[in-house]
Formats: sequence, C-alpha cells, structure tokens
Amino acid sequence: MADTAFKLATVEDGRSPFAILVVGDAAFRVDTLYRAWRQGRRGTALLGVSSIQLLLAEWDQNFDALCEMAAFAAAGSAPDDVAVDMTSVRFLPPITAPGKMIYAAANYGDHIREMLNAGTAKNDAERDDMLDRDKSRVRPYSFLKAPSALGGAHDDIVLPSDSTKVDWEVELAMVVSRRTKRVSAENAMDGIAGFMTTNDVSARDWNMRDDWPTLRTDWFGGKSHDTFAPMGPYFVPRAFVPDHMNLRLTLKVNGETKQDGNTGEMVFSPEEQIEFASEMITLEPGDILSTGTPAGVGHGAGTYLKAGDVVDTEVESLGAMRNNVVAETTD
Repeated sequence: MADTAFKLATVEDGRSPFAILVVGDAAFRVDTLYRAWRQGRRGTALLGVSSIQLLLAEWDQNFDALCEMAAFAAAGSAPDDVAVDMTSVRFLPPITAPGKMIYAAANYGDHIREMLNAGTAKNDAERDDMLDRDKSRVRPYSFLKAPSALGGAHDDIVLPSDSTKVDWEVELAMVVSRRTKRVSAENAMDGIAGFMTTNDVSARDWNMRDDWPTLRTDWFGGKSHDTFAPMGPYFVPRAFVPDHMNLRLTLKVNGETKQDGNTGEMVFSPEEQIEFASEMITLEPGDILSTGTPAGVGHGAGTYLKAGDVVDTEVESLGAMRNNVVAETTD
C-alpha cells in the first residue's frame, strides 16, 4: 500500500490553515485532492481532511487512503487546481494543537558529559549519578513542554527579555497515533504515526534557578517560553523512515555546525521512552514525544543565541528548519 512515499504539512496562505500532501517536489491540498481522487471510486474513505490532527484520530485507515491519494497524484491524475505553491505559504507546526508534549532530558551520553563539564553537577556524587546510565537502576527522565511554545519551521525564535542564556537542541520528535497506556517497548512503535524535526529551545538561566537553591531546576521556565518549540516543516509517516535509530541530526548557527549526531547514540530508545511515559500518563493521538539532543549545545561552550542569529535545524529525511532569532519587543 505504501509504494509512493509522501509527507504531510500544515500551512496557511492568509486564510485558515490547511493540510498538504507532498509527493516529491509537488504539494497538494489534502481536502481538494481527496475530492478529486474519490470521484467515481469506492476506495478507502479518508476521515478528517482538514488537518493532520484529525487524520491522526483514525490513522490506520487514513494512512491507507493517503497512500492511494499519493499514488494518484504521482501518476499525474490530480487536477491543476489542487496543487499548492510551497513558496507562497507559511509553514505552521505540522501538529498545531497537541494535547501533550513530552520531552526527554539527558538522553545522549556526550550531551550529558558536556553539561557536566559546564557545571551542572554541584559535587562528585551528583556527577557520578548523572553519568550512571545503568538501565537496571536508572529510568528515562521526561518533562512536559507547553504546546503554546510551538512555532513553524521558518518562524522567529524570540529571546525573552529576562533571559541571557537561550540555547539550542536539535531533536527527533514523534507523533502518537492511538490511545496508549502501559505499552511495552517491544510494541511501542505500533502507536507512533511518524516523525518530525524540532528544536528544544532552552533558557538555561531559567532551567537552573539560583533564587531557589533547594529546588534548583525549573523545567517550565527553562523550556516553555513562546516560540521555544519550532517544529517541522514536515510530518513524515513512520512507513517512510526505514530506521529511526540511524538518523543524522544537525544544527547550525549562522552557518557554523554546532551539533552533528545520530539517533543511534540515544541512551534510552524512543520505544523505551514511550513505555516509560505511558506508565504514568495515557498517550492520545496527536501527542508529541521529543527524544533528546546530542552534544554541541551552546551551554557546553558558554555561548548562547543572540538577536540576529540564524538557526538551521535538520533531522535526516524529515526536513530542515531555518529560524531567525529576534529580541522580544513589548508594546
């Protein structure tokens, strides 16, 4: 069924957002392509044509229909009026309103070491504890990021006026396609629809709170500022990602490579992260899990984003983002 590879995106052209299906270099509105494809056919019905979020609610059936639509478009059968000029639209995050965004902390060994070298641990015991990734003793570390932090693949990253240490983190994000509770790692991928590129932008001076030395960490303040989760431009179905544990992740600032890693370097696999999260919370279609970042963040070298910077973020085969960094303005 999945002979013609495709990806999805959410865009707007000055009016309401809509979903597009991309085959090769061509893009098509999902709603109008569906109507053209269905004329005279009794094939698989598509449930929810106006957004990727609605498609995820019945993903297994919808994926089959989307595959047939992609083949229809690739064969040149789609009418001209369903095509979309991708240079004339704004790319929104593919999933615009996830119920939950669950992120992994300290999930690449080299990143853990660079954060330790930057002074994250306060003593030798804490350093030893961070370096210990014995899976018989240590579980994944997850935190929630506010969905309101989402931004598009080409939107600005806004530096909060009360932070001077805003950092970057390229990550592989995955999207839930079915209601999931207490799933085993072995079966975890059955409930994942696909993957996206994202940047877990982080305010390091909020993450570690000097004004609360007994509590120290503030994951909400460090991670959930507006624009701190640019994502996309594409959502790529899992069927078209042959090995999610062998994807190159890169991030550049002003053209200089800062991060260059591989998803195979994760301490806890995406499957293990899903198992861990689903023990505590029910995962729902459209929820997003982001899987951690490799070494090369700014905090390791004591360098941070500043207004005027340009950040290029990419996960192999999932699409590239380019975000300008701007200072916060107040009315």
